[in-house]
Amino acid sequence: MEERRPGHLGVTFLGTSSGQPTLTRGLSCVALVRDGDLFLFDCGEGAQIQFRKAGLRFGRLRAIFVTHMHGDHVTGLPGMLMSLQMTGREEPLPIVGPPGIGEFVRETARMIFTGFGFSLDFREHSEPGLVYEDDAVVVEAHPLEHRLFAIGYRFAERDFPGRFDVEAATALGVTPGPDFGRLQWGETVTTATGETVRPDQVLGPPRRGRVVSYCTDTRPCQGSVVLSREADFMIHEATFARDRLDDARETGHSTAEGAAAAALKAGARRLMITHFSPRYTEPDVLLSEARSIFLNTEAAAELREYVI
Repeated sequence: MEERRPGHLGVTFLGTSSGQPTLTRGLSCVALVRDGDLFLFDCGEGAQIQFRKAGLRFGRLRAIFVTHMHGDHVTGLPGMLMSLQMTGREEPLPIVGPPGIGEFVRETARMIFTGFGFSLDFREHSEPGLVYEDDAVVVEAHPLEHRLFAIGYRFAERDFPGRFDVEAATALGVTPGPDFGRLQWGETVTTATGETVRPDQVLGPPRRGRVVSYCTDTRPCQGSVVLSREADFMIHEATFARDRLDDARETGHSTAEGAAAAALKAGARRLMITHFSPRYTEPDVLLSEARSIFLNTEAAAELREYVI
């Protein structure tokens, strides 16, 4: 039996612009791929085109998570669902988001005379808590602070078993082979001499699963800190530079410094800023300001995969 251990986990930004697309940036959409399973966070206009450019596979999509109902985060959703229909999807699709996401999709589908051959599992949330889980991952949501109701997400792998001590298992009389695997997966085994060996006798401390947080659109707030506590990869909007602080406060957004301060307070390991105002042709000034507070910051580049 194969050891359960951390596998591939990567994030690809399909859109990094705020409000409107530019010639070089699409609207908000992030693809997270874990061992082949694909999760989308937001789905702005043109997301399905970027999805194809990134070489992602529609059949791998497991769920979509939407932060709020502003158009630059949801207008690509109907088209994405139509592409899934065209590829023959039959598996139900969870769509997690704020109240109203279900009505938006249903009414859009009605108005453009389209339907889907797979069920849409709408999960609308307005309170903190668990919003999705499977055998390998859990996703939690928490309200943020924007001009309208918005939620952020914390994507976390379940803990992995501790490292397997081959020498200890052999000394206890466990025969190499399937029994090694059973112990690694948490099962008790019986040796050839009738002795019982428990997993805790041959496994080290559990290994923490990796955590990715997604916080946009929002002012700096406690919600983003809660979601990003000790996150391996924190994604946070950085719409403006410090000279536009008043604009950020008025529109419910963050400056790059605000995003960095949240990362520092959360104890995140790595910060990725995104959701750049179109006024910034290049995000250099945003990156510089963020790094003055939180050094391990990068500015998201579209269609590049960041491996975690």
